Amino acid sequence: MAAGYVSSATLSNQTIVAYQRAALFALRAGLVFDQFARFKPGDLTNPGSPVRFTFWTEMTDATTPLGETTDITPVQLADSQVNVTPAEYGNGINTTIKIRTDSYVAGFDADAASLVAWNMVSTIDSLARLAMDAGTNEVFVGQATEDAILATNILTADLVRQYHAKLVGASVQPFDSNYIFVLDPDVSYDLKSETGDGAWVAPAQYVNTEKIYNNEIGTFGGFRFLETPRVTVTANAGDSNVDTYRSYLFGKEALAKAESIPASMVLGPVTDLLRRWQPLGWYGYFGYGMLRQASQWIITSASSIGDNA
Repeated sequence: MAAGYVSSATLSNQTIVAYQRAALFALRAGLVFDQFARFKPGDLTNPGSPVRFTFWTEMTDATTPLGETTDITPVQLADSQVNVTPAEYGNGINTTIKIRTDSYVAGFDADAASLVAWNMVSTIDSLARLAMDAGTNEVFVGQATEDAILATNILTADLVRQYHAKLVGASVQPFDSNYIFVLDPDVSYDLKSETGDGAWVAPAQYVNTEKIYNNEIGTFGGFRFLETPRVTVTANAGDSNVDTYRSYLFGKEALAKAESIPASMVLGPVTDLLRRWQPLGWYGYFGYGMLRQASQWIITSASSIGDNA
C-alpha cells in the first residue's frame, strides 16, 4: 500500500523553497554623538573653509587693593582660536532596471533607499565620535597607560562622581542640570551592578521627560547616561588581551560641527540612453572638531563581561 501514496518524495518537483518577501535589515545603533554637536555660528564673515571659532581668554582677577594716588597698569587682552574644517562625504548605489523588476523582495526600491539613508546617519555619527576621540583629556582606570589595563579595571560609581567634580571645577556648562556620559552597554552593566549607591534613575522618572536624548538610559551622579555600541572599543589593547572601552563625559561646547551643506539624500541623474540605471545616494559637506578640550574627559576601562582572554 505504501507504494501507492502520492507524496513529496515522489513529486519532488512540486515542492519548492518558499521565501519571505519582506527582507530584514541588519541591527542598527541609534544616532548618539551628533546630537550634542554645536553647529557653526550663523554670523560667518563669508563662505569659506575652515570655520574658525574665537575664544577670549579671561583676565586675571585683580585682588590687590588700589593705592589712593597710584594709577593702574593696563593689561593686555588675549584670545585663542579653534578651526573646524568641513569635508565632502557621501555614498551611493546605482540599481539596474532588471534587478528592480525581477527582485522577489517586496518593496525593493524602498529597502534600497532605507539602506542608503541609514548609511548617511551612521556615517554622520561615526564622524562625530571620531572627532571626540581626539580629545586630549583621557584617563585609564587604575593604570597609567591603556596597555596596562586589567580585566578588573572597570568603571565605578566613585569614578563617575570624581569626573563630575572635574567638569564642575573647570566651569563646564552642563546640559540643563546634568552632564552627558556616553558608554558601551558592557561598561554600563558594571556601573549598574554596583550596590550601595541606589541613585540610578530611569528616564521615565525624570521631572522633565520632554528632553530625553537618543539612547538615554538614566541619570546618576550628575550625568545623563547614553548607551551605545558606537563608542571606541579596542580588542586586546589591555594587559593579557583585555578589550578596552572608551567612555565620553562632556558638557556643552565640547564638540563643534561646521556644516556648509547639510547631509541629505540625492537622486542621481539617469544618464544612460535607455534609462535603465537609477543612481541613489547621499551627500554632505561638513566636519566635526573638538571645540573646548576642557569640556570633555575620556575614561578608558575594561568590562567584567568583555572579551578578556
